[in-house]
Amino acid sequence: MMQQATLMKSSVWSQTRTQRSVLIGVGNDHTKQYGIRFVRDFFCQDDLTNFTLFHLQHAKKLQLLGTNERSSSAKETVAEEFLARTGEQLSCLVTAQASLKQVGISSNRLALVSKVQTHSKAWDLMEEAANGDHEALVLGKRGKSWFESMINGSADITKEVIERSCARPVWLAPSSIHGRRNVLLCVDGSRSSRNITEHVAKMLAGNPLHTITVLHVAPGKKYTTASPSVAFLNKQFRNQRKAQCFISKTSHRVVAEAVELLVANGVREEAIETRLAHSNDPASVIMETSDQGNFAVVAMGRSGTGNSFMRHMLMGSSVAHVWKKLNNACLWLSC
Repeated sequence: MMQQATLMKSSVWSQTRTQRSVLIGVGNDHTKQYGIRFVRDFFCQDDLTNFTLFHLQHAKKLQLLGTNERSSSAKETVAEEFLARTGEQLSCLVTAQASLKQVGISSNRLALVSKVQTHSKAWDLMEEAANGDHEALVLGKRGKSWFESMINGSADITKEVIERSCARPVWLAPSSIHGRRNVLLCVDGSRSSRNITEHVAKMLAGNPLHTITVLHVAPGKKYTTASPSVAFLNKQFRNQRKAQCFISKTSHRVVAEAVELLVANGVREEAIETRLAHSNDPASVIMETSDQGNFAVVAMGRSGTGNSFMRHMLMGSSVAHVWKKLNNACLWLSC
């Protein structure tokens, strides 16, 4: 019979709240616990992060008499009492917990939570992440689909949808990171870029296993070189050189600001590398850099610097491309 402690809320570590915490969505299929696998591999030498393993029970499957007329909080209470009384085994949570304990994550850093689903699963997961004061929400394959459906299924993109999906950074875990290490932090100087930079710093400060590579992809094609005499006479070429110089200065400033933000939030300077690139297809550069460097994480701001505020708050074009194509590294997103 499952111990009652496994159904307690995240207050199980109320005395250690100075440590960062992460919420992991756990489904019923033991073979597809992508979020658990990522955390197991990426945080195996991290002793500063606590984890809540969060499972949603479908209200109809519980078949609790009278819950249709109850409030959300009442449904949750009745469900927990029902599970404790009948001794029903939430084996998915137990299996996930055991997997993390195998790599040295102690029981006092793990909380198991099961609640009755009240809205869409993506909605409930994001609400729990925000209300529980977690640093991030980890989603696996199915969780990624829930999150995507919630956004794409919204005919009218309302302020409520944006705020809910932006309440906490979201990690989209692949099936496996195959021994990959380190974080590729993609920056562009936008607000969401600064937010994801701060988030990466919070999660990696004090972590001995991973480094951070700051990447900025400036827009525009590479400029060719011409002889001095032609450059002097060709106004178009001079304008191109000025533009190239501007891009270069801007790129260095964007990267420098990101590095300063990382260091200010506790990341060691020796754990930071930087890269600059010019391309009209930043998503492809990001994907190539991720593959070449065998990065475990690609971290990006969701909105970018383009127009159309409401749309970009949900998903910028480069992020959307990486979202669809990235399948061997975990994607960290922040508004």
